[in-house]
Amino acid sequence: MHTALEQPAVISVARSTRALPARHALWLGVCLVAGLTACKAQAPAGEPSTAPAAATAPATAAAATPTAAAPVALSAEQLQAVVDGMLRKAYGEKAFNAATGCWSHSFEGANDTLDYCMKPDTPKVVAAASGTQVYFQTYSDPNADTYSLVDPGLRGAFAATVTADGKWTPLAATAAIDQGQAGDCGCRDAQLVQVGPDRHGWLGTAGGTWQGVTVTQYTLLVPVAGVFRDVSRIAQSSEDSPSEVVQIQIDPTGTPVDGFYPIKATRQGDGAAAATSVIAFDPKQQVYPGAP
Repeated sequence: MHTALEQPAVISVARSTRALPARHALWLGVCLVAGLTACKAQAPAGEPSTAPAAATAPATAAAATPTAAAPVALSAEQLQAVVDGMLRKAYGEKAFNAATGCWSHSFEGANDTLDYCMKPDTPKVVAAASGTQVYFQTYSDPNADTYSLVDPGLRGAFAATVTADGKWTPLAATAAIDQGQAGDCGCRDAQLVQVGPDRHGWLGTAGGTWQGVTVTQYTLLVPVAGVFRDVSRIAQSSEDSPSEVVQIQIDPTGTPVDGFYPIKATRQGDGAAAATSVIAFDPKQQVYPGAP
């Protein structure tokens, strides 16, 4: 039932909304492009509960063939324990509301502290060099009917290593990242991709359209030192070259740098022939720098 993620030829992107510069605020409701920006994150706290977790579904996207054996088969109960345990630590032992299926989480926004209804998304089981890993997200329920247009959505990201007997160890946890608007993070279609022999991450874009010009940047949220960090500085489209688009593909045949595979970036548009360059992970900046 649980298999490692399959590989797409070219990475497509998730849709969500990031926080935008104040001078563009009036355009937020007009034409927003998908995105992911870790504007503000909160560290986990707490321990495991019995909240219903989403069942695993077949993996749908990845950027590299796993270098390890297939992941161990985990029962629904074992997966439930991983999700429950991590959410209880992140949101609190008594945070689950069975009536709404939500984990309550208070988040301090720009103007006020709001109570959010956080729900777990479908967990994914993957193979990594160090063994089987489970990744999942949480998202604020936009239908909770408690958010105004200016209230951001929230997104959480979690990962754990799991053994065949169901014992798990936290790999990384970020309880709340503010993105999107009106309580909707727009992050549920993010793709989990393999970015190194022992690491996966959530791929998306961030940006928007202002005065007819679309500007977007790839984002890649990966476990780093126990939390999730965005390690991409690669633009998908820019204000200087609005008719050009950059497509990216993680190259599992390349030599990893600091545990990250290189990325092939193909620039196309403006009537010119497509040009491909290779972007290596920069261990000093701890990011993939922009495409040349």
